[in-house]
Amino acid sequence: MKEKELQAVTKHLNDLFSQLIKGVITKDEFNELSDELYKKQTILRYTIELEKGLSQRKIYNHLVIGKQGGFL
Repeated sequence: MKEKELQAVTKHLNDLFSQLIKGVITKDEFNELSDELYKKQTILRYTIELEKGLSQRKIYNHLVIGKQGGFL
């Protein structure tokens, strides 16, 4: 779910950048339109990485630590 949202945000940013390059929008317009998108993109990237890390830790705890009777 978040991966698809990240792809959509990235596509939107790429489209804005293409419009800037072609002169369809100005640098100021690009900065205004892209600011919130960059923030959203960063939050999504960190959230996805955090969730992957938590998932891997859970698997590790289950497979390795769980067999020893301990938990992290």
